[in-house]
Amino acid sequence: NSIRLAVGYAGVALAALVGISAAGIDLSNLALVAGALSLGIGFGLQNVVSNFVSGLILLAERPFKVGDWIVAGDISGTVRKISVRATEIETFQRQSVILPNSNLINNAVGNWTHRNKLGRVDIKVGVAYGSDVKRVHAVLLGICRAHPMVLKNPEPFVLFANFGPAALEFEIRVFVADVLNGSIVQNDIRFAIFDIFEDEHIEIPSAPRAVVESKKRESWPIDDDKIEAEFAERERLEAEAAAEQARLAKTKRRGRKPDPD
Repeated sequence: NSIRLAVGYAGVALAALVGISAAGIDLSNLALVAGALSLGIGFGLQNVVSNFVSGLILLAERPFKVGDWIVAGDISGTVRKISVRATEIETFQRQSVILPNSNLINNAVGNWTHRNKLGRVDIKVGVAYGSDVKRVHAVLLGICRAHPMVLKNPEPFVLFANFGPAALEFEIRVFVADVLNGSIVQNDIRFAIFDIFEDEHIEIPSAPRAVVESKKRESWPIDDDKIEAEFAERERLEAEAAAEQARLAKTKRRGRKPDPD
């Protein structure tokens, strides 16, 4: 890719010079005009020049190439095209992101496949307190060694990471030949852990969920006069109904017929 772009731009520059010479234009006069305009153009096209020079540096040093998986800030994806102005990155959601080359030169860029595609996959697992930690370690190590994509060298490793607040925390570390298959390996190992833990009666604890009780009755807004008046009227009617029931009950106990009024 670097050689193709360099030859292409050199060919365009050579063709332009040959065309100018064939047209009979004096290059010395053109140089004077270009020199007079260079100052103003330089101030107006600083970013363009910066990206152009950065693109030449990327093509020469080749910190990443087409097909590499890179991480630049919040952008993570595969390099699809490198030009002298910008670099095209395709994310795993199939979105094309065009990054100016100066951003890739001035900021840190991670390359998962710089020299080779070998990479490590980490999986965190928590088990309940009271579990046999040595048995858990052996089970996790056996699951890793049984996976066909996990490399034997470097061999998989299971770390007893921490005494967590709700679980005993383990961390699985395995190496794969192609880091792009890391998600597949993680998925397979998690399924295997769930099935084998169930057979071995090893509990994976879950964090307690907070339950928020809603109020049965909301109070009326203090600053709303209409709702406040309706609330007071309803309270008054309920009080009168309660008083009437109490009066009827008292009259019934005395054995007198209640007044029609």
